[in-house]
Amino acid sequence: MHKSIVKESLFLFAVFTCLQLPIAALSQPASRSGYEALNAKQFATDNQITTFNPKDIAVKLFGGDSDSEGRKSDAISVEYPTRNTAVIVHTVVGLADDSVAAMRYRIELGIKQNKWEIVWVGRQSKCQPNRGHQNWAAGRCN
Repeated sequence: MHKSIVKESLFLFAVFTCLQLPIAALSQPASRSGYEALNAKQFATDNQITTFNPKDIAVKLFGGDSDSEGRKSDAISVEYPTRNTAVIVHTVVGLADDSVAAMRYRIELGIKQNKWEIVWVGRQSKCQPNRGHQNWAAGRCN
């Protein structure tokens, strides 16, 4: 009887583990919460993105801003939650702006017809003191 409990436990563990991979992939949109959705095509045009390889986009975004006055930090990360998806998060803190202190962009990519494509872009900001929200949020600063 003890062996059957062990076998059943191992079977349930294996099923649970296999189910976690698709669940993690499905939870991806939940991390969009708190972001203001932007037009992905317009974002690519505005940032002169002509390649859609995630690492190349990250390099373009990181090196593309020549206005670094007041900049405290500039960070970028590229993650691959699944084999066919990538998420770039670009964070700039210390903007030379009266109302916006920091800006963060989330760029999600997916593979369609064997090519990377931007599928969603979102933006968050932190406001300067007394100019609005002090935490990362989608709202505008005053």
